[in-house]
Amino acid sequence: MIVKKTWLSAGMTALLLVLSACGNGTDTTSSTKTGSQATTTPAATAQAEATASQPKTYAAKTAKGDVTIPAAPKRVVAAYYHGTLAALGITPIGASKEWWMGSPFLKEQEAKMADIGSPASLEKVTSMDPDLIVINGFSEENYDKFAKIAPTVFIPYTAYKNVREEMKLLGDTFGRQKEAADWLAKYEQKAKESREKIKASVKEGESAVIINVREKKISLLGDNYGRGGEVIYNMLKLKVPDFVQKQAIDSGKQLVEISMETLPTYANTDHIFICMNAGTTEEQVKAVLDSPVWKTLPAVKNNKVHILDYNTYLYYDPISILGQADLITDMLVKSGS
Repeated sequence: MIVKKTWLSAGMTALLLVLSACGNGTDTTSSTKTGSQATTTPAATAQAEATASQPKTYAAKTAKGDVTIPAAPKRVVAAYYHGTLAALGITPIGASKEWWMGSPFLKEQEAKMADIGSPASLEKVTSMDPDLIVINGFSEENYDKFAKIAPTVFIPYTAYKNVREEMKLLGDTFGRQKEAADWLAKYEQKAKESREKIKASVKEGESAVIINVREKKISLLGDNYGRGGEVIYNMLKLKVPDFVQKQAIDSGKQLVEISMETLPTYANTDHIFICMNAGTTEEQVKAVLDSPVWKTLPAVKNNKVHILDYNTYLYYDPISILGQADLITDMLVKSGS
């Protein structure tokens, strides 16, 4: 019995030692695994330190002086510039629907934006609890009221001449220089590719005029009034008529009204791009297109008239312009085939 008890005792001791060893092994493995998950890699540590060291605010230089804004705003309301902000990687939560929204090239971004009214409603903006507000001259009279809601950046329309200057200005203003530079590179590449595509259809030096019909008024447009101006004159490099250059572009007006009788003088170009404003009736359009004067124009005779749909070409934000470039390029290619 003594021997048997000793043997059992020794056996039990061995078994306990094995189980203990297994248990310790399991615990060690678990501890190692848990430890490996908790251990931060040098790269992760560096990233965390870099994030922690980044400033939480940014001093934006504006027409109203320096304004302290969030470096990474989350709830931006834009009474203007919502398309430009989207191109910079900042998608506003609110924008003016009736006046500025509706571009077919911004459907995805605008689906995330609530309407703040046109003009922007102080009450609506307040209810959205923004951490940043962006406005231009249309809302300047309420600047002080907006500034009480959240940091407000005022950027006047006259602060830039075209979409390229606009992107650089807003990139600098909001600390998004890299995003602005990336878009400008994309713009230049698109312009280069588009000019190459139209080579067989449009000879170097061919001219174009953009005609806008609004009710009974006929106007010639510059390069920064929407209706494809940036694409036609600056990306594709169609020649700007001297009259348009001086009276619309150089003057800064971007629009000069003319009479039907003067069309042969001012629209004597290789190409005509024509846009009918919203509200222009079929009869008013017919009055232009059926006019004997209209039929004398070289572009009309040579079938080089291109119709610009108002709802597609009205917009001149950075994202819309790149989309319009593809459509206008296709128009010119087809007109030469």
